[in-house]
Amino acid sequence: MQITVFGASGKTGSQVVQQALDRGYQVVAYVREAAKLTLTDSNLKVIEGQLDDLNMVKQAVSGSQAVVSALGPTGRPESDQQISLGIANILTALKEFDIKRFVALSTTSAQDVLDIDSTKFKLRRTMIRKGSPSSYESIIKYTDLVRQSDCDWTLLRIASLLTDKPLNKSVHVGYLGKDKLQAKLSRANLAWYMLEQLDSTEFVCQAPAISD
Repeated sequence: MQITVFGASGKTGSQVVQQALDRGYQVVAYVREAAKLTLTDSNLKVIEGQLDDLNMVKQAVSGSQAVVSALGPTGRPESDQQISLGIANILTALKEFDIKRFVALSTTSAQDVLDIDSTKFKLRRTMIRKGSPSSYESIIKYTDLVRQSDCDWTLLRIASLLTDKPLNKSVHVGYLGKDKLQAKLSRANLAWYMLEQLDSTEFVCQAPAISD
């Protein structure tokens, strides 16, 4: 299988790339600066480009059977705006090349109809919206873009503090107010679960929250 990974040079994205290579996948890594991705492998192709460059995005997904986005907001307004543009371009490319499977990251700032809301969750969203408005707006915007698309998408909403703890393949997945979620989430576990979704139909067109 060939997959394309966006955000491949980030802490989570590089985990996705390495674990995908370990599974024997052909991987196309789309990055803004190739030098930031230090991985090398005969099954790895690195494409350098910007998220707002539709032609380069199309080049990156061409020939792939699935696409994974490890993109996430940074808190910098200009960068956060690029993520929404990038997701829109990815979805356009998926449609053009008839690539159905798309697994992307979001956060619990984006509510889901299956969540049971509470004062605690409302307070958390308010704090994020006021503390990092560009990140909050970006998450809401690109999450809605994915939900409105006609691909077989899965959004994994990060519900916890990300850590660099090693892979143990133990995660909690569910919905706020319904399922037990932990305070932290290993990037290695997150990457593993993203790749697990490529061949799974359990959460197609759903957006569960995830933690360790």
